[in-house]
Amino acid sequence: MTVRTWLAGIASAGLALTTLVTLSSQPAAAAGDEPGVMIIGGNDATENYSFAARLLTTYAGLGVARCTGSFVTDRGRIGVATNAHCVSDLDTGAAMPASTVQVQAGSTHLDQLTTLQATRVEVFPTWDWGTGDDPFADVAVVNVTIPAGLRITAVPLADWVRARQKVRLLGWGKTFYEATEPPAVLQQLDTRLTAHSACATAGITAGELCVAPAANGGQACFGDSGGPALGRRGRSWVVLGGASRGTDESTCTGPLVYTDFVYYSRWIGRQLAGEHTPRSPRHVDPRAARRFWGLAG
Repeated sequence: MTVRTWLAGIASAGLALTTLVTLSSQPAAAAGDEPGVMIIGGNDATENYSFAARLLTTYAGLGVARCTGSFVTDRGRIGVATNAHCVSDLDTGAAMPASTVQVQAGSTHLDQLTTLQATRVEVFPTWDWGTGDDPFADVAVVNVTIPAGLRITAVPLADWVRARQKVRLLGWGKTFYEATEPPAVLQQLDTRLTAHSACATAGITAGELCVAPAANGGQACFGDSGGPALGRRGRSWVVLGGASRGTDESTCTGPLVYTDFVYYSRWIGRQLAGEHTPRSPRHVDPRAARRFWGLAG
């Protein structure tokens, strides 16, 4: 199945991907208004995860897209790795202006997060909302200035990914379908990678990972875009990828597609260093982003 065919199928089947990025008509401020990330079957964070971040991207006339990201480091440089669909223009796929993107960080408690203004946003140059048949390339880097006194410990990207590797997912947001408020504490869920074939209905491509539901049926869902899949390097965490899209958002029980950040590690490293990669000239289906988000058929 090509990505183009998959997008058309999503639209006709009504399996809207609004479950991965949720737009609200109200500004992101009060916790009670936050649709947020949803990890079903997870637990409150058991570690400080000082690399975890929330991203808020304002779209004029639509509202605020709420995503997750990770502060990552490469050769001493630090930035936020997330997914392109969290911070890109709906019509062109280009990066949103930095002035529209905020990063919240510094705590696992929602009411203790510090809000930072993005200084630079870069999306992968071939990202096109899945219009074409090339790798999906749903990856982005957001640069911020970290003020003195804010304790952020960035983590490296993994060096490799193993088949059926155990992973830990992180996310902010609701923990059950009927919730009206996000959790007060960052959520975590332990699961593992699975075969690409399990994510075939989501049009999985090169440079992507397929994450299985947890043993208890738990899964990341409803706005967990950009949220990290973590692996272990000794006693330390490394980032394998970020949440892109699901295979069955109607129930949030199926496997999820995560962008493989190891696959894109060289590009991510260059963006952390401040390099700008010009976008490749390409056609972007004007309906693709809205199908991805479930905003239109």
